[in-house]
Amino acid sequence: MYSCRIYLFTYKRNELLPRAVQSLLNQTFTDWICEVHNDDPADDFPAQYICNLNDPRFALKNHSQNLGAVRSFNLAFAGCDEQFASMLEDDNWWEPEFLNTAISFLNHNPEVNMVWSNMRLWQEYPGNNWSDTGKTTWSYGQDQLFNWWQQRQIIGHMHSNGAMVYRPAELAGSLIPDNTLFNAIEAIRERSFKHPIALLASPLANFAITLSTNRSASATEWIATQVMLLASFVNTAPDKKQAFAATLAHHRKLTPSPIANFYLANKWVIKDYSLNQLFTVKDRLFLMKWIIKNSFIISKIKRYIDDHQAVYQYLIEHTKNRFTETTNHKY
Repeated sequence: MYSCRIYLFTYKRNELLPRAVQSLLNQTFTDWICEVHNDDPADDFPAQYICNLNDPRFALKNHSQNLGAVRSFNLAFAGCDEQFASMLEDDNWWEPEFLNTAISFLNHNPEVNMVWSNMRLWQEYPGNNWSDTGKTTWSYGQDQLFNWWQQRQIIGHMHSNGAMVYRPAELAGSLIPDNTLFNAIEAIRERSFKHPIALLASPLANFAITLSTNRSASATEWIATQVMLLASFVNTAPDKKQAFAATLAHHRKLTPSPIANFYLANKWVIKDYSLNQLFTVKDRLFLMKWIIKNSFIISKIKRYIDDHQAVYQYLIEHTKNRFTETTNHKY
């Protein structure tokens, strides 16, 4: 049996799939097996391409119907027999030492169930041309261990789908609701990860900024999802007021400021109006302007939250578990 299972997901990106596959074939760590999941039942290219590789480590999984990104990615967390697992999206690719470095780290750190690497950002241009932006997703100069919780996790996430290696036995069952916003897959699922989680500072993976994307451009959906992330954190924290105050103090310094998320989270989900005292005069002036400017989407945000209670309940359950496993809560 192989020691690592790779889940490679592809959907109508026949010009990019070979680059992702080649990066897997170039890995110095070779003890892997790969499930190639084709989410377009009418597309014959993935089957033909994988067949022509003539490599027994590849197995094609043609979906009988289009599952979409969320349901497809859930397949990678349904459990498998291998000791390690990883996800590779068809538009991203890995450096040759990615698997070897990540698996070696996990072998030397048995308390860590998931590790991900820094990613180099590449911009796509017409004609399947690519340019290195010179930027990476992280600026850390050394490997890092992160305990629950980090400010970045309150309305966002730490890890990257296309740069992670994990222990499937520990993460099996991290199945997020089908109607999760695609943009928030990582943020929602990360609430189910036992900590610590680890970052490899070297950019051992490459992230494609493509001309077309399945990510939603809707401000309504993104704000509503961030509101649910924030509210689930505050509502399950051992000290609700301290949690709200600490995260508000951190986030009001960001640009653009997400202070409106705090107002909406308390108004519709947390519903502890004593927390409104934590808003400064400057915060209140900002909120007044934001509400006037965005009045046309506020009701839509509330409706989205109401329609996605399964997502919120998932967040509540798993965020509570993270606090339960952590004995030292610092705000």
